[in-house]
Amino acid sequence: MGNSQCALGKPAKVVISRTCCGALMALTACAGAGPRNSSVASPAEKRAGDVAVIAGRILDPRSGAYSGPSAIIIRQGRIVAVTADRAFSAATVDSVIDLRSLTVLPGLIDAHVHLAIGGTARANAKANVEAGFTTVVDLGSFTNRLLRVRDSINSGLIPGPRVLASGRWIGTKGGVCEFNGLGIAGGVDLFRQRVVENVSDGADLIKVCVSGWLAEAFQQPEKYEIADSVLAAVVSEAHRRGRKVIAHDLSAGGVRAALRAGVDGLAHSALLDERLATELRRRRMFMISTLASLTAGDTSEPKVALRQSLSTAQRAGVLLVFGTDGGVLAHGQNVQELLALKAAGLSSLDVIRMATVNAATALGIADSVGAIRPGMSADLIAVAGDPLVSTAALREVSWVMLRGQTLKRAVTRGAQR
Repeated sequence: MGNSQCALGKPAKVVISRTCCGALMALTACAGAGPRNSSVASPAEKRAGDVAVIAGRILDPRSGAYSGPSAIIIRQGRIVAVTADRAFSAATVDSVIDLRSLTVLPGLIDAHVHLAIGGTARANAKANVEAGFTTVVDLGSFTNRLLRVRDSINSGLIPGPRVLASGRWIGTKGGVCEFNGLGIAGGVDLFRQRVVENVSDGADLIKVCVSGWLAEAFQQPEKYEIADSVLAAVVSEAHRRGRKVIAHDLSAGGVRAALRAGVDGLAHSALLDERLATELRRRRMFMISTLASLTAGDTSEPKVALRQSLSTAQRAGVLLVFGTDGGVLAHGQNVQELLALKAAGLSSLDVIRMATVNAATALGIADSVGAIRPGMSADLIAVAGDPLVSTAALREVSWVMLRGQTLKRAVTRGAQR
């Protein structure tokens, strides 16, 4: 993509699409050096277009602490200050959004969706953002036309969340990601070529298919379907071009192969023992959950084992990331994954962290999303009730803001004005 794409730092970090720079200003790496603390952009000096969001309270997912009532000052799509409500003067901004009756959180992140599955991409994007997910990651599409849909969403032509996308799946012929001829029949060179083509078309990251589905991974734990040399080639080519690699990989043998190759993250929860989970933590490989779509409350042995494996990974300190496999799980029903994670024994705060700070860290975008502080993109949501007491409070997201633009308006005691 040449200079039209914005790398986020070191090789193997996610890069944002060609539309991110300029008009989008989606992330700090593309928007230039935004403010990093309230001292660099004082809210006391009124500027045209400044907006204040008055929150009844703000949840900091990293600490798990509430603050508030608070005023969040937004300028050109970014947060420039967070201050106590009592210290805020409406005379310093152009407009005020009054959410005193609500709890405000960072916009949520779903790190595993398929926007072209389960409806139109336009409808699916809208459903995700209205559910409170202001960033999603499309982990595999039938053609790279989805990358152009991503560009349209990111530029505001289509309503929806910030989208990162991997382009076409990369897997073996006849394998789990065959999908109407997408599988590759050949060796290292053809797999490298697919990586190059996806990146040239604008892919933000790479999705590779390593193992089969859960039943096979449970019954044949050492089985996986891609040659080690091919997997290593996919990863090295992607990293050379500054892209992270996320693998569909549920079997223990497949996970070990991914570790050897240097894969960055797993697209689904995988079947891990304590030793393998410890190795994931040591190698900083993250794991995306997708429990709701894989288990759906089933008590069969493989599905119980998968839920237990997620708990094993958490105890070992593996970076757990929220993902739904949207398209398999209905778009807009992302909260079902939150509830499945709670049922697997995670706390409400654990789950919220997975969908905010953990996901942002795993994707290499924690300098702009996943938290509410000066310098961050103004990606905010508001809910009634206390999401730390009950994750179900996130079932009804009352209000959504993305890059300083309100995409879903709240009907509250304090009206927007």
